[in-house]
Amino acid sequence: MSEKPIYVQLMDSIKKKIQDGQLQVGDRLVSEREMSEQYGINRMTVRNALKKLQEEGVIETKRGSGNYVAKVPYVEEKLELGRAGVYSLSAQIRQKGMKSSRKTLSLTKIKPEDKLKEVFPNEDYIYEIIRLSYINDEPYALQKVYIPCSKFEDAERFDFESFSLYDYMDDLGHRPKTMVSYLRIDSLPTEYRKYMDIERNVFIFDYHGYDDNRELVEYTISYHNPKYQSFKYATQGLKFRSQQIDI
Repeated sequence: MSEKPIYVQLMDSIKKKIQDGQLQVGDRLVSEREMSEQYGINRMTVRNALKKLQEEGVIETKRGSGNYVAKVPYVEEKLELGRAGVYSLSAQIRQKGMKSSRKTLSLTKIKPEDKLKEVFPNEDYIYEIIRLSYINDEPYALQKVYIPCSKFEDAERFDFESFSLYDYMDDLGHRPKTMVSYLRIDSLPTEYRKYMDIERNVFIFDYHGYDDNRELVEYTISYHNPKYQSFKYATQGLKFRSQQIDI
C-alpha cells in the first residue's frame, strides 16, 4: 500500500493520465462526484487534490463548467549515476499545445543476428518494432525497438499506436528502470528517408533499458530530427544541454 496521502495518489493518477495522453490539454475532467465514485474516496479528498493541481497550474477551473487540463506536468525520471536524465518528450510536446502522435510501421518476430545477437545473446527470438513519432502530423523521430520474446510473448497483440510501450512493459513487470544511452550524429539510413525527409544529419540514440533485476528488456535505436529535439544530461551534478545544433 502506498504511504502517500490519498489526495496525492489521486493527483499522481490524474497527472499520469495527462502525461500518457489519455487526457489532453483542454479536456474536461469528470465531476467531483464521478471522480469520488470512480476512485472510491470521499469528495473532500477529491476537492483537495483538484485544488492542489490547480495551484500547480495543471488544471484550471471554469465557473459553472468544471475543471479542465491546462498543461502537461513536467516529467523527469532520475536514473542511476552515469545514466541520462530523461523526460517524456511526448508530454513536453503536448504541454506546448502541439499534437503528439505515433504510428507503428512494423512489428516483427525475428531471430537476433550479428549486432542484435551480441545485445541479446540468450534470446532465440526478439520483437522488432519500427515506429514513427509525430509533432503536428510531421515526423520528428523514428525508432527501432527490440524487446525479448521471452518476457513479452504477446507483444503482437498490443496496440502500440494508442498506448505507451512502457505501460505495456510495466504491466508485465519489466519496465526499464535504468537506461544506458549512447549519442552519435550521423545521416539517416537511406531506407528511412521516405518517412523522414531530412537532408542534414540527425541525432541517433542507442538505448539499453534494464528492469529491476538488471536484465536487459529493451534495445532501441532512435533517429531524431534536430529541428525539434533538445536533450538534457546529468552525471554527478554536471549538466549540459544540446539544443537545435546546426549539423
